[in-house]
Amino acid sequence: MSLDKLQGFLCAVISAPDTIAPGQWMHEVFKIGPEHESMELAQEFMTLMMRFYKSVAATLGENQPIKFILKPLTDHQPDYQTWCEGYILGWGLSAEEWLSPGNEPLKKLTFPILLLSGAFKEESERRGKKYLPDDEYTKLLQECADMLPKAVVEIFHYWHSRAKPVSTKRETPKVGRNETCPCGSGLKFKQCCGKERTLH
Repeated sequence: MSLDKLQGFLCAVISAPDTIAPGQWMHEVFKIGPEHESMELAQEFMTLMMRFYKSVAATLGENQPIKFILKPLTDHQPDYQTWCEGYILGWGLSAEEWLSPGNEPLKKLTFPILLLSGAFKEESERRGKKYLPDDEYTKLLQECADMLPKAVVEIFHYWHSRAKPVSTKRETPKVGRNETCPCGSGLKFKQCCGKERTLH
């Protein structure tokens, strides 16, 4: 996976409402495991990969715009399509349905990504239709490119603001106030460790 596609891919993986384990997304990045000359090189490579992952996660978490890694096209315009294709591939690993019926806020946020990926144009051409006149399509591409940095950050916060809090399981059973204190004093819990303390 090229670096521009990888960045888009990781933005989606990190933004997903469910945790996508490194083993899962790395399999998608490589398809076939990377071959290295030595174990040291393999470890260095994985360290760099995780560092890149963490830097993207930190940028999104701090509500900062992503500094896009984009390859120039033949006319010197940035290649947003590859980046957005990577993003779509990343959100496809999520068990959550991102574009479920009624999820209009997220559909609005993902529109620039889908359009810049060429998905809408390809679907129209598959049906034998033109998506938009060339001049209108070029203008819309630019508008979506301008919207992309903000959209990527807002998708991250959209999902993470809806994340369910993780409940912690009590390791020891709760002690009743009239039960013997677990500290071993022989007193009732309410007369020992469970007694309210007064600060002087």
